[in-house]
Amino acid sequence: MTLETLLSKLCKVRREGVGWKALCPAHADKNPSLSIRQGEGKTLIHCHAGCPTEAVLAALGIETRDLFEEGSGGRRIVDEHDYCDEKGELLYQVVRFDPKDFRQRRPDGNGGWIWNLNGTRRVLYRLPDIIAARSVIVCEGEKDCETARALGLVATCNPHGAGKWRPEYADPLNGKRVCIIADADEPGRKHAQDIATCLFGKVNALRVLELQGAKDLTEWVSRGGTREALLQLLRGATEWKPTLQSTFGFTLSHLSELLTRPDIPVEYIVENLLVSGTVSCVVAKPKVGKSTFARNLCLAVSRGDRFLGFETKQGECIYLALEEREEDLKNDFRAMGADGREPIYIHAAAAPAEGIAGLCDLVRERRPILVVIDPLFRLARIRDEKAYAETYAALGPLIDVAREAGTHVMLTHHAGKSAKADAIDAPLGSTAIGGAVCTLVHLKRSETMRTIQTVQRIGLDIPETVLQFDVESRSLFLGEEKTAADLQAIGETILEFLRGTDEPKTENEIDGAVEGKTGQKRKALRGLVTQGRISREGVGRKGDPYKYRFSFSCSPYIPGTREQETGKWPDTRINTGDILVPDIVAEPRGGADSGEQAFWEGKL
Repeated sequence: MTLETLLSKLCKVRREGVGWKALCPAHADKNPSLSIRQGEGKTLIHCHAGCPTEAVLAALGIETRDLFEEGSGGRRIVDEHDYCDEKGELLYQVVRFDPKDFRQRRPDGNGGWIWNLNGTRRVLYRLPDIIAARSVIVCEGEKDCETARALGLVATCNPHGAGKWRPEYADPLNGKRVCIIADADEPGRKHAQDIATCLFGKVNALRVLELQGAKDLTEWVSRGGTREALLQLLRGATEWKPTLQSTFGFTLSHLSELLTRPDIPVEYIVENLLVSGTVSCVVAKPKVGKSTFARNLCLAVSRGDRFLGFETKQGECIYLALEEREEDLKNDFRAMGADGREPIYIHAAAAPAEGIAGLCDLVRERRPILVVIDPLFRLARIRDEKAYAETYAALGPLIDVAREAGTHVMLTHHAGKSAKADAIDAPLGSTAIGGAVCTLVHLKRSETMRTIQTVQRIGLDIPETVLQFDVESRSLFLGEEKTAADLQAIGETILEFLRGTDEPKTENEIDGAVEGKTGQKRKALRGLVTQGRISREGVGRKGDPYKYRFSFSCSPYIPGTREQETGKWPDTRINTGDILVPDIVAEPRGGADSGEQAFWEGKL
C-alpha cells in the first residue's frame, strides 16, 4: 500500500515535521494522536493515546504487510524462527531482517503468510524440545537459544523479547530444572527477574546467571566460551529466591545478594568519555562549536572511527537538528567526508508537539547507539529554564529511556552569560542539567584558542584542554592542556617584546609590557632561560635584579621572526566562527641555521 492510500483512509491529516498526524481510527480521537512517517521501505504508525498497532490496522481494514513497500531497497530476511505447538505444528514465525528489524507472521493456509499474529496462540520457542527435556535454559532471544542448541543444550525464550513474558509460559516448565541467562543490561536483568518471579515455586530448581564479560550467551561463546565452561557456571549459580518487596512498590535486595552479583564492565560508546545507557550534555556559548562537536561524534560513532583520539563503539545514530536547515547539515556532513553509507538518521525540522515522549518511543523502537538532541530546549520546551523541578522532570524520561535501551543521549545546550569557576555550573538556567547528566562537556573560546573540559560521573575528567580542528578533514582532536598552551603563548609574547628592545629588561618591566598572570610570566621566563631562548644576567637581589635579553644564537627559529613570503600565509584569516580551532597557526620551522641567516640578512 502506498503512503498516499494509507493517508486517504485517515481523517484530519496534517503534515508535522518529517511525518504526518491524523485522528486515530481505533478510539474516539478528537485531537489527532496518530503519527505516521516513512522508514526504510515501510510506513510506521503510532498512536500516542496508547492504542496497539494491531488495533489501528484492524480499524483501517489493513494488515501489517500493507505497511511495507514493494521491493524495499536492501531489506532482506536473514533469519526465520519457527514457533510450533506441542505436536510440532507451525503456529507462527519471528522473522529477522537486515537492516536489523523483527516481524511476526503466520501461515495463511495457502502457502503464503499473514504478517500479524491476530488470534494466534503464543507459545515458547522450541516448545516440543522443552516438553521432552528435564533441564532448560531460558534466554532473551532466539539467537541465544540457537547458540545453546549448538552446544547441545535445550533453550527457549518468549516471543517479542524482553518485557513480554506471560504467566502461561510457565506451564511447560513446571517441575523442570531451569536456569535463566540474563542479558547484561537493565532491560535484560529486569526481564530475567520477571521470569524468575513467575517460575518460583513451580520448577524443581531455579537459577539466574549473568555471564561475565559479555552481553549475552552468543557474545560469550564468540569470545571463547565452551559447553563445559557454561555447564560449570550453571552448576555454580546460586538458587534464586524472591527479593523482599514492600507493599509500596519498592523491590529490596539484601546487601549479601548484591555483593555476589557479577561485576558488569562499563560499556562506552566513546572510550572513557561517553557511557552507553546514560545522558551527556555539551555546553557552550553561541558559535563556539556545539553542533560541530556533535556531528563529528555522530560520524565517528557511525563508522566506528576514533573520536578525539578515543575508541568508539560503532552503531546507528539519530541526529535531531531542531534549529538548522537540511541544506546546512548536508553540506556540513559532506565536508566531513560522509558518503551516505553511514547509519545516521537526521531530523532537520521543528520538534513534534509530543517532543520527548515521541523521542522515547522512537528510541525504544530502534534502539540506536547514539541520539543527539541539538539543542535541548527546542525539544523539551521548558517554560522556566531556572526551575529545577521542571527541568529535572523534563530530563527524567530521557534518562530512563537511555538506561532502558542502552542508548547514549547527548544534549547540546547554551552556557550562561557569566563565566563559572566550576564547569558543572556552566549550563544556562537550572543546575538540574549539570546534576542529571552523566558527562558534562564544556566548550569555551578565547581570543587565541578553543578548549574542552569534561566533568564525569564515570571515567576520568578531561582537564581544560586545547581543542584543535583540521580544516581539510573537518575533524577534531585534542591538543595540549590549556595551562601549557597559555604558558607557551606568554613565552612567545615575551620573546617578541625582548626582541624589539636593545637593553635587557627586568621582570617588572616585562610584567608591565606583557599581558597575563604574574605567576605564569615568571614560569615562562624560567622556561625560556632553560631552553636558551633568552639569556639572564644579574644575581636577582636588590640593586642587581635579574635582567633578560633576547638570545640571537639560541634557537634556529623563533615564531614571528621571519618575513611573510609572497603567496604563503595570507593576511586574510579563515572565519572560525562556527568551528573549533585555535586561532594561532604556526609557520613551519626553517633549517638548522635559518634564524641566524635571517638575522645576518637584516630580516630580524
